Amino acid sequence: MKHIFTVLIILVISTMGFSQNSTVEGNIADKNNNPLIGVNLYLKKTTQGSQSDENGYFKIDNLAKGDYVIVISYLGYKTKEVAINVPSNQVVDMGKITLLEGNELLQQIVVTSSRRNKFSRKNTAYVSKLPLQDMENSQTYSTITTELLESQIVTNFDDAINNATGISKLWESTGRAPGEGTGYFSTRGYATQPALVDGLPGFTFSAIDPSYIERIEVIKGPSATLFGSTVTSLGGLINVVTKKPYEGFGGSVSYTAGSFGLHRVSADLNTPLNRKDNLFFRMNASYLTQGSFQDAGSRETYFIAPSLTYRVNNRLNLSLGIEYSSTEQTNPSMLFVRRGIPMVSNNIEELGIDPEKSFTSNDVTLSSPILNTRAIADFKISDQWNSQTILASTHSETKGYYQYMIEGAGAAFGVLAPLAATPYPPLQEQVNEVLFEANQLLSQDVFTRIYDKRDADGTKANFQQNLIGDFNLGKVRNRMVIGLDYVYREQSSRNRNGNPLLAQNSNFPFIIETLNTLNEGYGDVIAAQLSGLPYFDGFFSANGDIVPTSFTPNTTYTVSKANLDAIFSEVPIRDINTGSQTYAAYISDVVSLTKNLTINLGLRLDHFDQDGEKSDPLDDYTKTTLSPNAGILYQAIAQKLSLFANYQTGFINNDPVVNNDGTVDTFDPTEAKQFEGGIKTNLFRGKLNAGISYYLITVNNSINSDPNGVLFPLRINLAETVNKGFEFEVNANPFEGLNIRASYSLNNSEITDAYSSKTDIVYDALQGRRPEEAGPENIYNLWADFKFGDKSFFKNFGIGAGLNGASEHLMMNNAVSGVFTLPGYTIYNATIYYNADKYRIGLKVNNMSDEIYYKGWSTVNGIVHLTVSLFKNNIILLPSFGK
Repeated sequence: MKHIFTVLIILVISTMGFSQNSTVEGNIADKNNNPLIGVNLYLKKTTQGSQSDENGYFKIDNLAKGDYVIVISYLGYKTKEVAINVPSNQVVDMGKITLLEGNELLQQIVVTSSRRNKFSRKNTAYVSKLPLQDMENSQTYSTITTELLESQIVTNFDDAINNATGISKLWESTGRAPGEGTGYFSTRGYATQPALVDGLPGFTFSAIDPSYIERIEVIKGPSATLFGSTVTSLGGLINVVTKKPYEGFGGSVSYTAGSFGLHRVSADLNTPLNRKDNLFFRMNASYLTQGSFQDAGSRETYFIAPSLTYRVNNRLNLSLGIEYSSTEQTNPSMLFVRRGIPMVSNNIEELGIDPEKSFTSNDVTLSSPILNTRAIADFKISDQWNSQTILASTHSETKGYYQYMIEGAGAAFGVLAPLAATPYPPLQEQVNEVLFEANQLLSQDVFTRIYDKRDADGTKANFQQNLIGDFNLGKVRNRMVIGLDYVYREQSSRNRNGNPLLAQNSNFPFIIETLNTLNEGYGDVIAAQLSGLPYFDGFFSANGDIVPTSFTPNTTYTVSKANLDAIFSEVPIRDINTGSQTYAAYISDVVSLTKNLTINLGLRLDHFDQDGEKSDPLDDYTKTTLSPNAGILYQAIAQKLSLFANYQTGFINNDPVVNNDGTVDTFDPTEAKQFEGGIKTNLFRGKLNAGISYYLITVNNSINSDPNGVLFPLRINLAETVNKGFEFEVNANPFEGLNIRASYSLNNSEITDAYSSKTDIVYDALQGRRPEEAGPENIYNLWADFKFGDKSFFKNFGIGAGLNGASEHLMMNNAVSGVFTLPGYTIYNATIYYNADKYRIGLKVNNMSDEIYYKGWSTVNGIVHLTVSLFKNNIILLPSFGK
């Protein structure tokens, strides 16, 4: 009996071994028989899957006998399901499987871990509004993948964007106005903000939780042909691609704790909503609270993003996405240096700044709720044409107190200088005392703390209709998008900005009363000028010490909201309503002249209609602009080595300015032209993805600050600015478990013609200088992640390490104020994590050397010290096909 039982066990084991020995194989291609690399395949209700190689070939081993459904998905292509029957111990050849191109916005996104080069995602349907692989796209872009964000335990948008090639932060996220929920960044020498969500204009925000980000795409150069003037597009655009519903049931919950009171909880849940497997729902949500390395500073953010995808039938897909975020924060510390008069200090050491001083209190905050919505219908007209209809809207608000520190505010009292020559000695004496005290402030680095009360909201509505075609004219393949675009923008503000207390301090009461006696009513004019200045409550040195003055006799370092409420209740509301509309039509065609040679031609027509301030017809403005682009790409080695060149254009419609005397200053649009050329590679079966490019951008009629304008910037236009440089990026997977990303950029930026048609002046103070918005000349980053293999003693463990840095930055650079230099820096970061089936635990250390470094744009912004984050991710529901 014992021997019989043993024989039965052997037979069962043998049978199981044979029954698991079947293989399914085949080839994946597009409809033009070009092999598709990196296509994801998985068997429904199993954890088995594969990925196609450089020839489009795939193989799935160790299959038991039975019926299966293979799900085939690829970015920019329609997901395909194929039912197969697998006999025992056989190889099933599925032959050639053809995928049809579709719209990435609406396809079912499949979660998979089979992509080995995890820091590279070089296929997109957003950059060119067509589903193109990077190796056939003459446009350049940098991608930050969700795997990279997970490796670095990223908890905010600013840390995420540090990975992009050639990106440098200029300003903090302040939320000071609708649409100002993100920081400002410099790319290819020009300032930009994240302004696209899934390829559509929107109010994006630093509050967006990284767990909701599928990837971030930084589109390089001016891109007005496809995106118009609704978003800034001189040096580049930042597009946030969000996670979408997918087939299956899954989800996760994560918690992160870190230095300076960081606590972050996020959740992600995906589920089908019916038994037909054609309606899917996904919910992302998060809560974050964080303190500051400075003596005050706080931030609290709520975020929720439900999304829905409905596959109505084989021809029609519908999707809906909503994002709501509410952030309340203190103003990040930004010290504005003086304008229009020479600076006292020209670098951090001379300024004597204490980076741990915030100059604020946690009682004074701004709140910035933001709501984005998108509804998209994707209809397959035929095998050659798809229709895409998009309705999107975004609404943002700003409420609370905006605080900033400005140096050189003593110059504001120059309004009294003409009174110093008065023939009345008592008045002359009092005026001279005020001017002497003001000049004493100007002789040293003294920052004035300024407040205004914000109550504003902004709305954008966007309608797009795209026809996307993939067809042959004779033997020539054409991939074309024809689109109509309408954008409506409206903004309302009820801000309070004024100083009801200043006329009561120092010698001003005597001066006002005397002037009213000597010249009836003239004292009231001076009082009105003083009350029209912004409210300020104190003067400070850069190290946080209070500088006593008669202008602000009751200064304290910490201020309360109750005190500000009482003061601003006396300041009148300034009610302003503005609006504009843009009507556009565009066409872009990627023409495959041969299998390896493609050209891209595009043209956009924009009609801009600005209502300006709705109660004032003087600032109404209309403009019609043409924006062409062109590109050429040659695959010297198919799917492995591409040579490309492109010509891109962009423009910004500049708002007119209505002066106090009723005259109107109008500005022609700022126009940009870029020539770029370079090389792209995709070698060793996708393990090495690298690119290098050289660009030359010429911008005419750019808007700059008048270097002679004291305190607050006055707008002028400049005839020509030139930016040129090169960028290098590499994403590599040398062997299993190791992923590396590195980039370097060099940017040479110069104001080549400082003539202003507005003032008819050549500004020698700016001629030949590097613009302040250009950021550092050199920017670099590196990140490497290694996960130990399953057979290793350290299986499930992984480590990551890297750096990011930049050369010095001239954040103020003109011959009037002088040059203020922010030093270069290199910051080192590292992580270690344990990644099991059901959870992930990680430890992250930022700025390991505890280096204090600064960024800015006419400002000094201190950056956080060494920080430590502990990340725990509990996956509560796995997708049915495995993680």
